[in-house]
Amino acid sequence: MLRILFEHEDRDLTERVWAFRHLRFVEQLGWEELRREDGRERDRFDTPSAIHAVLALHGEVIGYSRLVPTIAPHFAGEVADALRIDLPKGPQVYEWTRCATALGAPSIAGIDASDLLMTGVLECLLHLGARQILFVTYTPLVEMMRRRGYVVRALASLPLERDGPVTLASADISLNLLHQHRRTYGVCGTLLSWNGARESIAERSPAAA
Repeated sequence: MLRILFEHEDRDLTERVWAFRHLRFVEQLGWEELRREDGRERDRFDTPSAIHAVLALHGEVIGYSRLVPTIAPHFAGEVADALRIDLPKGPQVYEWTRCATALGAPSIAGIDASDLLMTGVLECLLHLGARQILFVTYTPLVEMMRRRGYVVRALASLPLERDGPVTLASADISLNLLHQHRRTYGVCGTLLSWNGARESIAERSPAAA
């Protein structure tokens, strides 16, 4: 199951999330600009509006994604402002960021952790009433999104001295895309486990899946 929560709803789990993010993005991927002495990676976009999707197994975080509504400050918006380009935004547009699974993450019920995470986040987005996503990622991962069925629009390319270029992109999402993911990866039924987030999300939009 993919736990969906806001930060204030489970302090213990969110502490494990910050530690997972520091391990995965700083220690393993080398994002040194995010390093913190306390070993907890979080940034200015981890606001009360951010929604955290956590894949855990036996209490250990093995996958994670963050969803940020574009009506709140978000990284893609800052990038677009710096480049002086317009981005879609509004209550049906979310930024998808900090998506990763643990190195060597085990499969669950015979399904790869990455496939569970990606399918579950898509399901969560539809519950949010989202119809479009924004993301900034390495160019090879854009092709991974396309292989998963997303029609990705590359909006800008940004050079990074550390790892080469990254792409600012958008993609539409739909219930048909979720059905495609479920068929492809053998997912039956919902993957989502809710904290109080479900009530808050339900106030924004009726469930779409």
